[in-house]
Amino acid sequence: MDKKYIDNFYNSTVKLKEYEVFAFTLPITMLHKQMYAENEQFFKIKYDLLHSHISVLASLYFNKSALSPTELYDATLFSSGGMTKVLKKLEDRKLIEKVPSLNDKRSMLINLTDDGKELIQECMSCVAESTEKIFSVLSKEEREDFKKILAKIIYSMI
Repeated sequence: MDKKYIDNFYNSTVKLKEYEVFAFTLPITMLHKQMYAENEQFFKIKYDLLHSHISVLASLYFNKSALSPTELYDATLFSSGGMTKVLKKLEDRKLIEKVPSLNDKRSMLINLTDDGKELIQECMSCVAESTEKIFSVLSKEEREDFKKILAKIIYSMI
């Protein structure tokens, strides 16, 4: 987006009380769009994976345990309709494995393989480094406040 349009937005639209909320939503939308596009391209070029694949790997990694497909659906940010396809690709690439549930032998849990752990750690490091550049304009205090504010908003949506 061109700077003049952002200036116009801040100088006109958000000054109207009924549109004040857009001072929050436009920047969040722009951040998401920019980060999603950059990351999607990076995931595809470097790993031949999509956001949905990385989301599953990250959910398993950060939860530090095997999850059922239903739990993975709840832990990720994409529809359940694509979960089977995503899991199949990750299993074919030997990034995840299915293991029987100890509580219910009919159920399978999804677990990261060592290759999956290595890939997601490398991927998260690269993404963190590129994302860090975006937020480098904020002071340490602003970053802490921003994290708290975003967490508060996210928890209010549950």
